[in-house]
Amino acid sequence: MDFILEAKNLTKTFSLDAGFFAKADKKVYAVNDVSFGIERGKTYGLVGESGCGKTTTARLLVQMYKANSGSIIYNPQGEKPACDVTKLSKTELREYREKIKYVFQDPSRSLNPRMSVCSILTNAYRYSKSFPGKTAAREQAATLLEEVGLDPSDLDRRPSEFSGGQRQRISIARGLIMKPDVLICDEIVSALDVSIQGQILNLLLDIKNSRNLSFLFIAHDLRVSCYFCDTIGVMYSGMLLEEAPAKDLYKTAAHPYTKLLFEGSAGKGTLNAGEVKTVLKNVTGCPFAHRCPKATEKCKNEIPEWKNIDKNHKARCHYLGVAE
Repeated sequence: MDFILEAKNLTKTFSLDAGFFAKADKKVYAVNDVSFGIERGKTYGLVGESGCGKTTTARLLVQMYKANSGSIIYNPQGEKPACDVTKLSKTELREYREKIKYVFQDPSRSLNPRMSVCSILTNAYRYSKSFPGKTAAREQAATLLEEVGLDPSDLDRRPSEFSGGQRQRISIARGLIMKPDVLICDEIVSALDVSIQGQILNLLLDIKNSRNLSFLFIAHDLRVSCYFCDTIGVMYSGMLLEEAPAKDLYKTAAHPYTKLLFEGSAGKGTLNAGEVKTVLKNVTGCPFAHRCPKATEKCKNEIPEWKNIDKNHKARCHYLGVAE
């Protein structure tokens, strides 16, 4: 496959060392041996409940956090050969971050309330080698506002003058101004009304098609993800448990956790029967075993290997009836 960005065996731990009496050797294992790839012009969805490691994984990709182990391979089309992002210099990392942009969940916190929309869109742009000058940058910002469904006259307004959906459009425009290769969308519709969610998702689809842009789409709602994504990876306690084409996953979901998520999205299931546990030691079995109705001692003591279910569909479960 032609990946624009690929994560290979990423792991990340955080120290629980906090306070005078804390034990320095205590760790949270947030991401555990995670591997996936984002194809050019396609959308990869990372789905799971809160606390499963989705956002940590995304922040590893832009090096907001440094991975304990693993690699992140970026291969810009028609430019330099593939590179390992974890080994970039500060200058190289700054250039990389111009091509991999992050849109946060809450625009009311990620947009500076004291800055005008024009300043929000162009402030970081000024430090780029591709900065065209103040006048041209303002013109680009105005064009971008139109592209995301706002008016060029909004450039001199402040974020507080906009609704939540409009602020998210501004965040998307800020991510687009440097013409990135990948847009990472971290739960960007979860706090919006359902009608506004649909508008933002349709906007992103239009942008994806017009710019041939690649996306990492992070969400907890499988139904939303199946609508927007091409491929979905289901994550639990820092580990990927299933990966499949989005258009088929609702029919072919194989892992018990994926089925549980679909039931929860439909309002039928027992999604609240248990919760994602904070992992405080190396994973030695299936992380979902404590909630799985089919779990055995083998599940608790052995990490399941990936099993192929169909073309581009695989899952991690000891007891899947799959064709090898």
